Amino acid sequence: MDSAELLHELEEDPQTVRDSDERCLALAAQAEATARYAAQHLDERHQIVEDLSTASSHGVWYRFGRHWSSLADSFGAHGTSVASEDSRILLATALAKLERNLVAGIPEHQAQAVEHEPEVRRLIFNVTSFTRIEDSHFFTLHAVLTQLLSNLISPTSGHPGADRIAEDKLALYLSGTREDDVIIRLLDSADPKTNIATLHLTNNVTRNSRPRLVRMLDGPGLRWVSKILGRMDDWHEAHDGRFELACGLVNSFIDQSLQSQLFASLSSPNEPISPSQTTLLKLLDSRLSDSTAHIRPSSSVPNNMDNMEVDDPTHPNRFLIPVFHLLSAYAMTSMSHVPDDARLPKVFEGLVLVCEALSSIGLKVQGEKDLQVGDIGRGAEEGSDGDLIQEMKDPEDGTGLIKPIIESIRSLDDFAPRVNPRANASNGNNNDNGSMTPNRPALPPDQARPLAQLKRNLVQLLGILSFEDIAVGDQVREHGGIQLLLSLTEVDEANPLERPAGACPVRGEESDAGQSGESGDHRRDGSGGGVIRDGRAAPGAREDEEAGKRGRSALRNAESASASSLIAMHTQHMLGSRPVLP
Repeated sequence: MDSAELLHELEEDPQTVRDSDERCLALAAQAEATARYAAQHLDERHQIVEDLSTASSHGVWYRFGRHWSSLADSFGAHGTSVASEDSRILLATALAKLERNLVAGIPEHQAQAVEHEPEVRRLIFNVTSFTRIEDSHFFTLHAVLTQLLSNLISPTSGHPGADRIAEDKLALYLSGTREDDVIIRLLDSADPKTNIATLHLTNNVTRNSRPRLVRMLDGPGLRWVSKILGRMDDWHEAHDGRFELACGLVNSFIDQSLQSQLFASLSSPNEPISPSQTTLLKLLDSRLSDSTAHIRPSSSVPNNMDNMEVDDPTHPNRFLIPVFHLLSAYAMTSMSHVPDDARLPKVFEGLVLVCEALSSIGLKVQGEKDLQVGDIGRGAEEGSDGDLIQEMKDPEDGTGLIKPIIESIRSLDDFAPRVNPRANASNGNNNDNGSMTPNRPALPPDQARPLAQLKRNLVQLLGILSFEDIAVGDQVREHGGIQLLLSLTEVDEANPLERPAGACPVRGEESDAGQSGESGDHRRDGSGGGVIRDGRAAPGAREDEEAGKRGRSALRNAESASASSLIAMHTQHMLGSRPVLP
């Protein structure tokens, strides 16, 4: 390619060029053509740079730097230029495209071009003012300049030392100086291409680097993440790639076991849960539900929460347990004393997400147990998912989840009584205590859905925890959970649930267990006076007492087992898509 004309235009004085529409358009046309050629002939980029560096001791990168400085001045608050704004926008866009294409993926080009990164950053700052960030005339320039900045500072390989530029520049952007933090301004753009370029830049400089991700847990970096999380709902509806890129950034935190720190950092004063925390829980639940995802435990995670211990050196998701306690306590207090609390729906949503995340962990552990791969016993390896499940089953107040789950279900029943359309409105409905409450009309779907979903997820989590675990069944029975769960099978128009098949076998299992108390190596001799055991006669009274103890123990175990089966089967009937029983 003949680069003589472009070289001639680049050698012109930058101030002379920016003050002439004709010169601006001429250089823009040459730069645009060369940028297109470089994109189509990637293997010739070294030759293009060499051709543009002849006849000068400074080289092409020095010429680029001079033009960036001149353009940044012209777009500044006190900048002046004879050339029109449109001409200068075209020139800046064309030069950015050319340098972007020449630098991409070539470490030696990046090492030289990064010298004028401050001028590029200053230009970005000047063209992303409050009015210009919303001006569609600047959208293309915003996107291309962001792509150029990304190519200037992003690691070009995974070799040691390749991320030095990214390390230094990210530290500068996060220093707190207003002029240096252009990322937060670019994230305000309404242009999808600018958003995509900004997300690519953020992902590139933080990928596979725990230290750089940790830097983003405070100050300007946290504002970046919070703004990204705040826009993800809109990006999800757009289907243009922004949502996936944002997920990639959040998943980087999860992959590095930083989700507990990030959740704590996103908290808002006097709020039980912030919108950003809710979005993070959605993404974490999606990540935990993905069977192909691998989340490695962290070795050391500092604590950023003031009132809640959320970080754990062995299991990065242990913070979900205190979050559940916090949200459930808030919800129960609010339902009892402040039923019109405007924050209650968001708390319900947070509880649903926490339940789903914990259920995903529980199902994973049960699946590993079924395949004889994992160990969910109390002697499980420290830091394993099984160890977290055992903590959830702990009967102590403030640690385990069985009691707060049952209390939450009971509070939801009191807060939104079941609606039986077959009941006589004048006679009312029987509640759990046998008293009569007036028959109420069904709540509107938008109000009933969060309550129904929360109750469903609470029972689901309880079913997963109690499956094949007699100790959990004991806790459920101790806190009155059996009657409560059976009551959920009643007709409820606001929260339709099927009658579980396990309701009928409860007494049958107890009866069978009682009969099994006199089985085994004991047999009656027909005389009623004693028991023949191993060929020797023993006093009947003592053996009968021991048999009675064994029978009562078996009956108690059967009650717990039937409770576990009932809850698990109840969950299976409510959640046909996520069965608990094999």
